[in-house]
Amino acid sequence: MREGHPFLWSLSDPRPDGLVVVEYPYFETSGIPFVEHETYAGNGTVASPQIIHFNHGLGEIFTALTAAGLMVTGLEEHREVPWNPLGDAMIPSPDYDGEFILAEDRDRIPMTYTVQAIKR
Repeated sequence: MREGHPFLWSLSDPRPDGLVVVEYPYFETSGIPFVEHETYAGNGTVASPQIIHFNHGLGEIFTALTAAGLMVTGLEEHREVPWNPLGDAMIPSPDYDGEFILAEDRDRIPMTYTVQAIKR
């Protein structure tokens, strides 16, 4: 499974000043309300644009997988992400088609992670 990294979800939306800022909690806390008029796939409008986002840290994700009877066999964090979450702070990846990386200091923020697991 590949997913957006929990640290990425703690960052602000693209800002006019171009700064990448930690705006939301990394750890599991109360939900954060957002208004989104399109689906994450961008293919139409939604009937109720009010959503509540809950971030789940890697520890919570790992614990949930093992509690469900899965044995984690691999966990890798990636510098790339298959969409542009940070506006002008991102550039297309020179190594992976359709992926984006930070324009500067790309080793500072994990963008996605991949976890592999098998049923016990």
